[in-house]
Amino acid sequence: MSTYDIDAVNVAGLAEVAKFYETVGYGGGVFQANTTLAIRLDGRLLGAVRLCTEGGVIVLRGMQVATDFRGKGVGHALLTHCVPYLDKNTAYCLPYEHLTRFYGRVGFVLAPPGLLPKFLAERLAGYVSMNRKTVAMCRMPQ
Repeated sequence: MSTYDIDAVNVAGLAEVAKFYETVGYGGGVFQANTTLAIRLDGRLLGAVRLCTEGGVIVLRGMQVATDFRGKGVGHALLTHCVPYLDKNTAYCLPYEHLTRFYGRVGFVLAPPGLLPKFLAERLAGYVSMNRKTVAMCRMPQ
């Protein structure tokens, strides 16, 4: 059985990640200024995540896994690979409510919206206003 390859995506690989995001319905885009990690199996891109430095903190964004590989440990492997990056500073994510346990596996805890950086509180309010069941989570460096 093959093992997953997880690496930071270089500038040349960002177009492939953008196309992958499009296929899974994620519209957040990819940017050279972010650290983008991709997970592959036998060369096939199975998932990606962006680690963005925003407002002096790290924001985990765009955690996506190919539909046919969800529930098979791909997301967990990718999230675990993020830990060294997350340990560099306070980190936040704004996942759907049903994913709190998933992100909790690497130390994220629910964060009261009143304690979020202003830009994240505004982003969360926007998601909530669109009836997305989104929560704020925070992770301190460990």
